[in-house]
Amino acid sequence: MGLAAVAVLGVAIAGYAIYTLAQPKQAEPIVEDPGESGIAPTQTIEGVLASVQSFVRDKEYTRAQAVLESAVLQFPGDQDLRVAMGDLMMLDGQNAAAYDQYVAAIEIGPTNGDMEFTAGTLANTIGNRTLAVQHYKQAVKMDPTRPDYMTYLAVLQMNLNQLDDAKANLALASQLAPDDAQIWAIRASLALRENTLGIAQLHIDRARELEPREPKWILSEAKIRKRGGEVDVAINLLTGLPEEMLSTDETLGLLAECYGLVGRPGDAASRYIDAAQADEKNAGLAFEAALWLERAGDRENALKWGRRARDLGHPRAGEWTESLP
Repeated sequence: MGLAAVAVLGVAIAGYAIYTLAQPKQAEPIVEDPGESGIAPTQTIEGVLASVQSFVRDKEYTRAQAVLESAVLQFPGDQDLRVAMGDLMMLDGQNAAAYDQYVAAIEIGPTNGDMEFTAGTLANTIGNRTLAVQHYKQAVKMDPTRPDYMTYLAVLQMNLNQLDDAKANLALASQLAPDDAQIWAIRASLALRENTLGIAQLHIDRARELEPREPKWILSEAKIRKRGGEVDVAINLLTGLPEEMLSTDETLGLLAECYGLVGRPGDAASRYIDAAQADEKNAGLAFEAALWLERAGDRENALKWGRRARDLGHPRAGEWTESLP
């Protein structure tokens, strides 16, 4: 999931919201008395949603929201309208307001796993991890056959350092979806975090057996190999990655550390120089090139790259350059 993964789900949920709101309806809006329950008659809901979907298809989100706001004001106890409002707000990036609409829909009831899962994702997106965990747990409780619910819950629990709970949920998820490489990769990440390298290797082996060409799993294995002292193996894995992934900060940093461990700081410097030349305004890459050049004993070029990093605005580069003997 790249597992920082949970926040990305907001994009997936928004995509679902677009799909849901864009589906065609045939009825026209009809205004009726909400009565005591605050629930709109079926014909009214169909009419409101038809109007909203028409606006969404034309990307007129402000007009769509105005229709829904009016309907929710008239029928505050209608769950379908609350969910539709929440979905529409997600499209506009109004995640806090969308969460409030989903909470209202859940309170109206009846709720289901998908509703709790979406509420959990919105809570996580707005930074309330405690509420997110509560919603994800409820989603798992309502539908314990969904490995995706368990996986997202586990990732969030890892972020909250609730590692035993995360392990339990990932174990269940992998039983339900034994061919999901992502779950095995997350299990490997958790085992690496606990420094149980043998278990981490078993899990990443399974992920790579399922998806041998996936760069993220190769990167994960390189981390495990490096931690276990197999630095040359880690270097071979990393240098075989696609160029677009090899140039990321995470991968470059890991590869440079590996080169440093085997006494090859010049190779680390070369990698950073290549990256800095490809991204000429990146002060961080220029400064890393300078650091590794200095470690390799190339003071002249270290000064050159340190000054370049300074001129690009790196906060440490000026003082560091002046401190070189």
